Amino acid sequence: MRRKYEGYIFQFTAADHGGRHIHVFRDNRPVGVYDRVDGPVRGLEREWNRGLQAGLEKFIGELNERGHFLG
Repeated sequence: MRRKYEGYIFQFTAADHGGRHIHVFRDNRPVGVYDRVDGPVRGLEREWNRGLQAGLEKFIGELNERGHFLG
């Protein structure tokens, strides 16, 4: 699943690392990865801001509605 919120593109695939990772892009370039256990990793911690957090919350909410990201 791929969606755009708050200027960021979030991509989730249940098969990717057991459904733990959300890949984050901005302007078609990878920003980093959000790991549902470890939090922001692989560069995402440098970009961490309110807009990114708000977009991530919206995306996770949609994943929860679809039964993918329970947590």
